[in-house]
Amino acid sequence: MDGVLLTMTDGAVIDRAAREAFAAFGVDPTDEAVEPFVRGDAAALAAACEPFDPDPGGVWPAREWAAAWLQAREMDAGRKRPYDDAADALAALDARIGLVSNNQHHTVGYALDRFGLEDLFETAYGRGHTVDALRRRKPDPHYVDRALADLGTRDALYVGDSGVDVEAATRAGVDSAFVRREHRTDYRLREEPDYEVSDLAELVDLLGD
Repeated sequence: MDGVLLTMTDGAVIDRAAREAFAAFGVDPTDEAVEPFVRGDAAALAAACEPFDPDPGGVWPAREWAAAWLQAREMDAGRKRPYDDAADALAALDARIGLVSNNQHHTVGYALDRFGLEDLFETAYGRGHTVDALRRRKPDPHYVDRALADLGTRDALYVGDSGVDVEAATRAGVDSAFVRREHRTDYRLREEPDYEVSDLAELVDLLGD
């Protein structure tokens, strides 16, 4: 979703969400403690919380709820919005479409409703708010597999804007298309995607050939 359909969330928003989560437990965290909660490093959450005592199993869901709320406000303010080609490209695709995002499931649902995109997708998944759900985000194919099951097919093209998207597609056994928008101009992929396009309009042209 982010970087393909919607513009990216400002990193300061996620930093604020992490700090608000710690504050809910009465903690004024160091920058070092906040950092794993910003990047979503499940393996480092416990160590980040250890000096302050709160259970990461409580702080992480608080971070996720804060991030979902703050990102909704970013959408309402027009700072996080669909790319200009998103709606037209989705409508032009002669295919059943699902969505899988590493963002929170609540953020996915809010975005689809807020921007009138919900009817263009037959199924949509974001991650849950628990640490276990964080571990299942891409490149783990868990949510990709669930979407494919909903669509009733394994013959699919997964479209994303990062290396974890390409890896998730490979692990799910489907083709991948990498969208190199402006924020990915100098981005290097460790794994070659099956296709690369500059935007969704080019993807529509590719699939129409």
